[in-house]
Amino acid sequence: MIDYLADVKPLQDQGLSPSDIVSHLNSKTATPMNPEQCRYILQDTGAVLTDPVTPDQRTGSLISYYQGLPDGDAKKLIAFFISRIYNGEVVRTDQWPRSVQFKSVEDSLPTELQSVSAKLVESAGGRAASVTEVDVTEAQQAWEDQEAQRLAQLEADRQAAEQAELQRQQAEQLNNKYISLYNSNIAPLIDSQNSNDDDWVAAIQNIANNWSV
Repeated sequence: MIDYLADVKPLQDQGLSPSDIVSHLNSKTATPMNPEQCRYILQDTGAVLTDPVTPDQRTGSLISYYQGLPDGDAKKLIAFFISRIYNGEVVRTDQWPRSVQFKSVEDSLPTELQSVSAKLVESAGGRAASVTEVDVTEAQQAWEDQEAQRLAQLEADRQAAEQAELQRQQAEQLNNKYISLYNSNIAPLIDSQNSNDDDWVAAIQNIANNWSV
């Protein structure tokens, strides 16, 4: 399953085309290639053999293949891979562009070296199931739909909170107005010893005249 935010959007933000993104997703390993694991595989398969007396001198099937290659990207990438592995550095085959670079070299290797490459890929967690541009488009659409729903819910919640606050303020204003009118018209009559029915009617009428919702 494609995680749009993790797998696709960062590459889109870099300007990669849908086809480049698909190539990366189909080529990337689950984790970077660990130098110790890779050195063990290369040694165990005879792809790269190191002389214990002169460790800078290497032989093996991969070295022979490398030496026979014409100058170009494939040769440079193999040199880069060997250099990082034997310098104790990981190879980021889980990230663009190393993912597609390693896969392109792997696809061009002779049969005996492709089995070595398969073991290197397996040591890095292998590759995910194949995806297409349709899968990428659907993952993006699903995320955009979820994001639209999330934003719509946020807006609905904001409006509801705004309405609730407005109602609270209106209720508070009415309460304050009632207290003010009560204190001005009713309270004096309660405290007065000389109030009569006409005074009470006038007070209530005055409250009604000055009351508005």
